[in-house]
Amino acid sequence: MKKTTSFIKKLKIAGIGAAMADMALLLLVFFMASTTTEPPKGVEVELPKAQTEGAEQDSLYISISNKGEIYFDGTNITLSDLYDRLAMRHGEKDRIVAITADKSLPYKTIADVMDVLKKRDFLNIVFMAEDKIMKK
Repeated sequence: MKKTTSFIKKLKIAGIGAAMADMALLLLVFFMASTTTEPPKGVEVELPKAQTEGAEQDSLYISISNKGEIYFDGTNITLSDLYDRLAMRHGEKDRIVAITADKSLPYKTIADVMDVLKKRDFLNIVFMAEDKIMKK
């Protein structure tokens, strides 16, 4: 008989815990549904006009043409030159490296440039792309 009694006690304890979890969920749903995110109404406020400008990133720029020519900060260089120039800028390895590559370029060319960047610990890399224009 003790086994039956202990089993029933375990069921009752589990039932209380489940009921408390259900109650907590219901309270959470209630407070989420009854809370608004709108600012309080009553006073009309005219906000000031602001003009934003694009923030210039302190980046290193690498461009790769459709012929595979590599440009580092606007100068045409080879992969070995890129390796050497990055060696001279080892203190700047935390800067962003922005890569702009032609879309018809074979991936191997981009992979070679990324390999040089990896060897020189320039790991903060972004790829430049055009925005997609949504047609209506």
